[in-house]
Amino acid sequence: MNKLMMKFYSFCITFIMSLLSCFGQNTHIIEPSIIEVSYHVKIGNSYDDFALRVGKNVSQYFSYHKLRFDSLATNPETALAMINEKIKAVQNRNNSTGPEIVSPGYRDYLYRNLEEGKTITYTGIWNSHYRIVEDIPTQEWVICEDSTREIIGFNCKMATTHFRGREWKVWFSEEIPLPLGPWKLGGLPGLVLAAHCNGYLDITANNIRKEQLSPVKFYNFWEVKYKDIDRLTFLKKATDPTLYPKNTIFYPQMELE
Repeated sequence: MNKLMMKFYSFCITFIMSLLSCFGQNTHIIEPSIIEVSYHVKIGNSYDDFALRVGKNVSQYFSYHKLRFDSLATNPETALAMINEKIKAVQNRNNSTGPEIVSPGYRDYLYRNLEEGKTITYTGIWNSHYRIVEDIPTQEWVICEDSTREIIGFNCKMATTHFRGREWKVWFSEEIPLPLGPWKLGGLPGLVLAAHCNGYLDITANNIRKEQLSPVKFYNFWEVKYKDIDRLTFLKKATDPTLYPKNTIFYPQMELE
């Protein structure tokens, strides 16, 4: 193991063990789920897998891989295994072998409260943690009735929109009459099962479950304290290279404006 990897290994051990000595898990149930949609996200040579977990009033959107890391890294019995897993990921990145599990929004736990009309995003920049509260975003959709597609057995129609600096093309199914979708996309007369942003990323549903579901939960495994921040202020911070360690790899943000 070279000196750089030794430093990284020592840093990981010190960092995680210090957190474990100070914090514990603090997860609580918000409400039961009625459906959970799994999405595969592809951006360049990288990928991620997300969940849209929907309750009667609240939905949440998060990375399965982020949830797995947070839950295992805060468990003393599995923390060191997670360190070794991260080291292998860094080695693979340096050797350019295989796709990397990472995506824009990887750190985010996003909640939509339909009853209150609010979207709350719990996120962070390096070792700072923020909460962004906003009205549930709305998109002005153009529905293309003659453009159809079948996704995991559901008939879908295409719709397009310009949203926060990007052009989106989505496929939604009226067979699932939920005005929701991955990330902040929604407001259509059916669930969004796929979304495409040309030259950026693809999101495609690969599974839907309606039984034996985990409830909608608030996740804060590290018991961090989130600072409230305005969305646009956060976007400026998130793209400021001086706030990150040297040689940090940046992925384009989901929102440009």
